[in-house]
Amino acid sequence: MSSVVQSEYVDIPGFEVQKELGRGGMARVYLAVQRKFGRLVALKVVSGEFTRDMKFRERFIRESRINARLTHPNIVQVYDVGTHESSLFLVMEYLRGGDLNERLERGMRLNDLVNVIKDMSRALDYAHSKGFVHRDIKPENILFREDGSAVLTDFGIAQITDSDATITQAGTVVGTPQYMSPEQASGRELDGRSDIYSLGVVLFKMLTGDVPFKSDSAVSVGIKHLQEPVPRLPNYLKAFQPVIDQCLAKRPDQRFQSGAELIEALDSVQTKAELPNATIRAQAVSTQEVRAVGSDILTAARDPSRKDRHSDRQRRRRRLQALTTLLVIVSIGAGISYVVLEQPPWAVRVLTLAGVIDDPMAQEAWNNAQSLHQDPNQGLTAVVAAYRRVLDLAPDHSGAVAAIAGLESQWRQSFSAALAQGSLGQAETKLAELEAAFPDDPELVGLKGALADRRRAEALVISTQALLRSHGISDIPSATAAIQSYREVLRLAPGHPVALAELDVIAGHYAELAMTSAAEGELENALNFLDRASAASASLPILDNVRDSIRQATTLQEEITNMLQQAGELRAAGTLINPPGENAAEVYHRVLAADPDNVVAMQGLQEVESQIVAGATQSIAAGEIQSVQVLLDRAGGVGLSAGAINQIQSRLDAEVSRLSDVQTGLERAQLLLAQGFITAPQPENAVAVLREVERLDPGNAQAAELLQIGAERLVSVAREAYAVGMVEEARQYLELALTVTPDVDEWRALRASWNQDNNNATSS
Repeated sequence: MSSVVQSEYVDIPGFEVQKELGRGGMARVYLAVQRKFGRLVALKVVSGEFTRDMKFRERFIRESRINARLTHPNIVQVYDVGTHESSLFLVMEYLRGGDLNERLERGMRLNDLVNVIKDMSRALDYAHSKGFVHRDIKPENILFREDGSAVLTDFGIAQITDSDATITQAGTVVGTPQYMSPEQASGRELDGRSDIYSLGVVLFKMLTGDVPFKSDSAVSVGIKHLQEPVPRLPNYLKAFQPVIDQCLAKRPDQRFQSGAELIEALDSVQTKAELPNATIRAQAVSTQEVRAVGSDILTAARDPSRKDRHSDRQRRRRRLQALTTLLVIVSIGAGISYVVLEQPPWAVRVLTLAGVIDDPMAQEAWNNAQSLHQDPNQGLTAVVAAYRRVLDLAPDHSGAVAAIAGLESQWRQSFSAALAQGSLGQAETKLAELEAAFPDDPELVGLKGALADRRRAEALVISTQALLRSHGISDIPSATAAIQSYREVLRLAPGHPVALAELDVIAGHYAELAMTSAAEGELENALNFLDRASAASASLPILDNVRDSIRQATTLQEEITNMLQQAGELRAAGTLINPPGENAAEVYHRVLAADPDNVVAMQGLQEVESQIVAGATQSIAAGEIQSVQVLLDRAGGVGLSAGAINQIQSRLDAEVSRLSDVQTGLERAQLLLAQGFITAPQPENAVAVLREVERLDPGNAQAAELLQIGAERLVSVAREAYAVGMVEEARQYLELALTVTPDVDEWRALRASWNQDNNNATSS
């Protein structure tokens, strides 16, 4: 085994420890090779003074396994957690890019700095949606991959070291004082907005080189978080001041409510503000640098020179306020806030023995969940998360299982009822809650589709009513477009009362026009009007009277014969559904409007549909998705049968699904590559996913490129393993790379070189 720089020997079965990467008050982190998968990992080994506490060990394993469910590109991947003899360890993704403090010391471009905060915002949004609050956002917990992407680590550590290992326990303070939110400093309940505050502190430090509030003691820092106003940024960074102000608002409801809102604000700063093309360093900005940017010197919320001129009476007042706040904090923490804030090991043991921070049992979790369930102000996500907490502690708890199933069924029924009543805002709210609470439910796709269809239907109704008001119902092109739109509404929302009523109005109007034209001997106009009326509502009783009137015209049969001849000529010329008004489909419909039993017209219309379906199939095979969608829209307008339209739609949906599967596979492969799952485990690894992409889309260039990247990464790890003397592991990685990409001469030469080295070593 290679030399390991550490003060005590580490021997975890299945791992080859290489070197120590870092240490803290709770644990040490080592670079190691996980022999089972042959990959480099970060091995976090908890200090012995913690592992001797059995409650802590149980809590650590339970919470770490829950945290391993967090799978996101900007959250460090937890592979495994386990124990060996007296050791307690966590296996994590190995990140080579260092932490944020190191990046700041070297200097960061302003736009790169903003992108790091965006990455962290995305990570927090994902974690918060899963019911997690980090509670210890700071530069040391923001690491980087080799490609420069930022990754949030130590998720759940604050929860594990907390006295109760929950994110809602009031009266305790956990975290790093300089980055705490006001509610965290005073031991109140926390939610995701506390992490937003801490991320705002990180942003402030990245911009200025220092935290906004600091003092010589943790309690004093907490008082400043609670009392003091947000400091001002340098003048050349003033575009970020509104973002900092909202992040560091004392009240959670005045902050950004999610990472997405923070990202939107940062996007606005990047696109609208004139930011300097500058590199930000961790050191405080010097006077010379300030002068180089502008004449305004860095100012805080209160000018220091003015502070020096305050009277003794004002100083005494501030001291009294600080003392009062200190007493409040101490009283909230029941005399233990400072101890828990600092979290020395002896204090954790004393509080545990005293019963102050007992490990929660399943019954307590059940009671909490029941209380949340009975609270009408609680959302579905919070209640389901509470019941899942019960299942984490007691997997066979039948009450929790039944409660979760009942909640899902109740919310589904509420969604369906709101949709049926046209209360789309309420339906959207119910669907969002279902998605947040049950993100993996496959039926959500159908519910989303139903809501989207109903929204589109309502929008079509509004726009169509506006069209008719603007142009009048007697304008044939407008009426034709209205009929098509209302038919689409009924397809999207069958039985829509407004669409049905409006179609009856249009049908009645054109039926009266047809009767008038027939009486005046204007047979062509009568047929056109009857066609519009029949297209709007074929079952309207008055249409039978209109047809009788038209049949009485002596030239009716001659006109029908002429129309059939015209339709045949149009079909032979390929003029099937375009241009509007002069195409085979519409002419056949005019015949059927006058003579619904005309066999020639019905057969001709079926031939038109067959030709349209065949042409659409060819277009789909050629990848002309947009042209097929245009064809579908037009096909409904000329009255082709629902069967033909559904046949085309089904084939189009299948092709879109295939393309979507290809894109999903590429995205999944990229994530697996970023996490290090290149050829293992089976079957969920990057190479297996990319081979499936190639099956769906032979010759996909991006899949080939990603396979090459994966192979190159395997070679990189092989070289790294070989350099530290892990010859067999290195050979295995190299062989895996050549299995993925066998035609790389350089790698084959490398294999031959290693084999020669081995032969030389054996012979000597």
